Amino acid sequence: MPENKPLVTCVITSYKRNKETVRRALDSVLSQTYAPLEILIIDDNRGEGSEVYSGALRELSEGRENVTVIKTENGHGAQRARNTGIENAKGKYVAFLDDDDEWLPEKTAVQVELLENNPEAGLSYSRGYLIDNTFDPPRIGQFIRGENLTFDELLLSDRIGTTTQAVIPKTVFEKVGMFDEALPARQDYEMWLRITREYKSIWSPQLLYRYYKEKGKEQLSHNWEKCVKGYEIIYDKYREDIEKSRGARFNFVFHIAHHLMEGANVTGDRQLKKRAVKKYAEAFVISPYLFLVQGSYVIRKVRRKIKAFFIRIKN
Repeated sequence: MPENKPLVTCVITSYKRNKETVRRALDSVLSQTYAPLEILIIDDNRGEGSEVYSGALRELSEGRENVTVIKTENGHGAQRARNTGIENAKGKYVAFLDDDDEWLPEKTAVQVELLENNPEAGLSYSRGYLIDNTFDPPRIGQFIRGENLTFDELLLSDRIGTTTQAVIPKTVFEKVGMFDEALPARQDYEMWLRITREYKSIWSPQLLYRYYKEKGKEQLSHNWEKCVKGYEIIYDKYREDIEKSRGARFNFVFHIAHHLMEGANVTGDRQLKKRAVKKYAEAFVISPYLFLVQGSYVIRKVRRKIKAFFIRIKN
């Protein structure tokens, strides 16, 4: 890494998160071995009682010259907040951190070095820890990412995931555009597709972040419909590319079926279940092999989510 290291902007988006959780995220950035860092906390709090959360963000930034709080106008959700961060970023690179996750100390240094040594890359990402607090005691796992994933490989499966790990040259957004605020879900996946269609991606095998899955962070009763719509919109957006590949077609149809079934299991809606079964049948026709491989895993995953959901209700 050269002595004149490039400025990196960390964008922390925050919405109605308790102060100590945001402090954990902020401290993880302030503890980076890399400098210089610009930290933008995007205050997306809105509605009744939001001043409590906004006030906490201002308190956390006090006395820190490299930390700035930017309030969104009326609040428009996480993607508008991320885009506000990109628009205001002064850094050569833009990195993202959800307010309930955290970076490990070497994250910025490792990923910036990757990008500096690979100027043709438009995205860096890494492995990380999954801390699943929906279980008691919490389960700790790891995200296993594919190495230097391409656009065609990502059409087969979103193997990158959370924005918490991404570091991206700011010039990339000038070419591919900002996060799509019209998407109700899977905005991160769509952004990775958009970037890798134009640029290479670069991956680190090091574990560089902690992603926390909290009770209430994922509510099946509210999110399944957004996920279905998100996958449908992305399918339409990349239809020509998706329909060239049996694996890509399977990926989208199967995930739509999966989220429809989540909704049917939570709501008890029989019509929704019929739609899910129809989509599962379509996925099977596309690829019986992939259906058998993916089906067993997803069905187990759905069962765990449903069980955890009803345990939360009961408690």
